[in-house]
Amino acid sequence: MKNIIVTGEKGKLSCKVANWLKLKGGFDVKQISLRGNDFENADFNGIECIIHIAGVTPQNAKSETDYEEVNYSLTKRLADKAKQSGVKQFVFISSMAVYGAEQSICGLKGMVNRDTALLPTSEYGKSKLKAEKYLQTIQNADFLVSIIRVPSVFDKEKTEYIDQYKYLAEKLPVIPVAFTRNYKSFINSDNLCELIYLIVKKIYSGVVCPDDGKFSAFDICRFIYPNKPKSKVLGKLIELSMKNNSRIIDYYGAIYYSEELTNVFDGEYRIKNTFETIGTLYEK
Repeated sequence: MKNIIVTGEKGKLSCKVANWLKLKGGFDVKQISLRGNDFENADFNGIECIIHIAGVTPQNAKSETDYEEVNYSLTKRLADKAKQSGVKQFVFISSMAVYGAEQSICGLKGMVNRDTALLPTSEYGKSKLKAEKYLQTIQNADFLVSIIRVPSVFDKEKTEYIDQYKYLAEKLPVIPVAFTRNYKSFINSDNLCELIYLIVKKIYSGVVCPDDGKFSAFDICRFIYPNKPKSKVLGKLIELSMKNNSRIIDYYGAIYYSEELTNVFDGEYRIKNTFETIGTLYEK
């Protein structure tokens, strides 16, 4: 039985990961809160792995200083305590934001690969990268560090990412066939949980950049409304005359991981079909 701590007592992802590992069996999983300084008095002896999920995102930050204090400083204190207590593996949930990549109407420019520089532009991305760099300085053979640079996450309780494409397809009489090679990286929370399970099971260390595969805005809209007509003419008009429009960039701009980054464990973590999952989001 492997003893594991998941940070975050009430966070949806924290609870889902904890329950996922319990259902897999072979793990004694506890969740802890990092609010205040209570965790510093917690007993980590006998804990073999800490999965650090708790943190501040652009959706829940109250001030710019939250990113530094929570995503970096708190992670540093937690990792130091874990290492001193003999914890063997530390799994850190980071973000695609550490690259600073922005959506590009040019598909290739929106691709993140092994050569893409780590140049975050947001305070959120900077804080995550700073935490990553610290963790990498303290890792060794007895303290393995796993970093997961997560793209947008979706599921039945977190539909915002897919909702924007549903809205687009709803408002237009046809689905524009535009920028079909402008892919987006996103991941179903079940696939993310399975990835975390594999990382813990295999005691994997290193940086992981997962996603559900290569999908464009057109792919998603077409799946949500399969019977709505498509238009190459409108798509070509958008490509030629509206490519600098901010809304068009939001919808069609490419931002995705290259396959060389996402193929960890030969894609074994992709246990849920993306289109089947999207279909369940809008079942009546």
